Amino acid sequence: MTTGWRRWRSIGLAGMVACGIAAGQTLSAAAKPPDAAVEAMVLLERGRAFLRAGDRYAALGAIAQARRLQPGNAEVAQALADVLMELGAPSAAAHALGDRADAGVRSRVAGQRLRWAIDLPVRSPDPRQRFDQVDPALARLDELLLEARAATPPDPGLVIRLQRDRAVALRHRERWQEAVDQASALRAAGDALPAYVLQAEADALLALRRPAQAREVYQEALRRLPPSQRTDDDAAWRSIMMGRAYAESESEDFDAAFGTVDALLAAAGPPWRSAGELQTPRKNDAWLEAKAFDAAMHSYADMPAAAWARIEPLERGAPALPWLRAQASDIAAQQGWPRRAEDGIDSAAALAPEDFGIRVQQVDSDTRRHRLLRADERLAPLLEQGADLPRVQQVRRELDAAIGPSVRFALGGRHTDNQALQGPGNGGEASLQVESSTFAGAWRLIGLADSSADSLEEGRAKRHRFGGGIQALWPDWRLDALAWSQTGSLNTSGGSLAAQWQPTDHWTFLADAAKHSPDAPLRADFHGITADAVRGGLRYAWNGSTEAGLKAQFMDFSDGNRREQVTIDGALSLLDRPHLDILLKPRVEWQRNSLPVTPYFNPKESWLPSIETQVQHVMWHVYERVLLQRLRLTVGMFDQRAFGGYAVGAAAYEQTWRHDPWTELTWGIEWASNVYNGQRERTLNGYLKLEHRFGR
Repeated sequence: MTTGWRRWRSIGLAGMVACGIAAGQTLSAAAKPPDAAVEAMVLLERGRAFLRAGDRYAALGAIAQARRLQPGNAEVAQALADVLMELGAPSAAAHALGDRADAGVRSRVAGQRLRWAIDLPVRSPDPRQRFDQVDPALARLDELLLEARAATPPDPGLVIRLQRDRAVALRHRERWQEAVDQASALRAAGDALPAYVLQAEADALLALRRPAQAREVYQEALRRLPPSQRTDDDAAWRSIMMGRAYAESESEDFDAAFGTVDALLAAAGPPWRSAGELQTPRKNDAWLEAKAFDAAMHSYADMPAAAWARIEPLERGAPALPWLRAQASDIAAQQGWPRRAEDGIDSAAALAPEDFGIRVQQVDSDTRRHRLLRADERLAPLLEQGADLPRVQQVRRELDAAIGPSVRFALGGRHTDNQALQGPGNGGEASLQVESSTFAGAWRLIGLADSSADSLEEGRAKRHRFGGGIQALWPDWRLDALAWSQTGSLNTSGGSLAAQWQPTDHWTFLADAAKHSPDAPLRADFHGITADAVRGGLRYAWNGSTEAGLKAQFMDFSDGNRREQVTIDGALSLLDRPHLDILLKPRVEWQRNSLPVTPYFNPKESWLPSIETQVQHVMWHVYERVLLQRLRLTVGMFDQRAFGGYAVGAAAYEQTWRHDPWTELTWGIEWASNVYNGQRERTLNGYLKLEHRFGR
């Protein structure tokens, strides 16, 4: 992990060498010449002179020689410890002093060991061991803090230094609130917190989901950084900048987050840098880190196309980097490419089979691909190792929701001006669909109930359906088989069978057939007419927001009418920005019927080209909770044989509230103007929809 303490890494090779010299006391005092003590004092004074002149390494060399000559001399040992402390090698200084090391030196050693625990890579892939190095360091800091507070007189500077280190240790121990409390206590005591403590506090605030406060503290940490550290080469500066960008994105201020990312990109420089006398090109890790972070920020902003444009060249250029493949896999899934995401995360797992984060992503991928049994198997050991990790908890909830039952409910009402004799009339509809938990990894039971009513000139038309069936989901296939009983204006029964095949991330093929199809007009039910239907179609999706489709349907009515219908439609993203998306949805419908006169609306032949513009805006977003608003505007031209062409259109406004990713409530209103046999009718619809997935 990166902290503001990187400057402490200059422990110094010379310091370690000095420690070796101090330990390598191979000459006994009796074997030394009589003037060894005098020579040691000369070397000691020479070392002090070098130190006063600012040449610490020359001072180290002279005093280390004095220590070799006089290993038991307390004055020499103290001088050696002093210069080692100035060189940032407290452990070597403590070794030189032995039992004479005071609390100040021991506190510096504890701080250094904490930094080693933070900076050194975790050797075990098991997250249960991620605190094995931090816990002893934190325990040692607590011991020294108790000792420092009990001293007479206490050393306020020592206490503050230990508390600063403790705040950092608590942050890396993921004891978030305690880290914030420790920083607050320091601030209340009048301490001007240094940058590394402020960063620890900001990290903890971000983990506690307080991004606005974290953002302010990150900014303060940047101001507190010494000028020498405010450069692109300094890891502390980059780490704080990245933390600030996360806080800005979690605060939904993506313009600020993108600005921070731009600053990181500008500071990172080119992908290759020249070094040494021969100017040998060397890879610039800061450049790759900044580029990948740029892609991540666009992904967080729900801009998958922009994120993919940034990550795909990086993955192609460095295919052997597991973490980069894993990041690209997440973005591919966001683009609507689950198979490509699966291939990417499996490749990353092959490169780093013990990587815990990649193993978590594999569970996520299996859930998306409906490999639920395998996802469950893979999740079990992850829960044993890291059930407390937020990412593991999230993946577990998503898998539970995919396996568990769900419910969908919709309610709508319609008011018309009753100008068209064969228009839909005033009425409403309600529907309920309940799905069971999955069994055998793919199957689930479905129950359904719906009710529709229209006020016609001939009377009140009603349809009530109750039924159920079964659904199966496999990685590339979906199958739905339903049966129902119908009452109301027409007492009958029916059923349907639907199949979907998605062989690639781009192609989808659909087919379904229904006996006594619910697609038949309600007016037909009123007159005792049923319809059987067969439908097929295909779609090609470039990504999650750009697609085109073709659908053909044939309906055989019991009154002898044969209806043929073809629909071509698509979707194109015009704007993809944080909080704002604009989609264009063109559509062309063609219909032909064999009977010229029927009691339900039945044009001999008609065309309806239309285009819909959908604007979606995020009104409010705090982590899982989202409030969206959508505006849909549709214009078209309805051309019916023997009646001519008429302009038609609709306008709809709706809002959607997501309490979490598994609960969605939508309400809205829609106004439409349509034409039936040359008669215009205006309709006002109101509706409410609820969808909720339960955990297993």
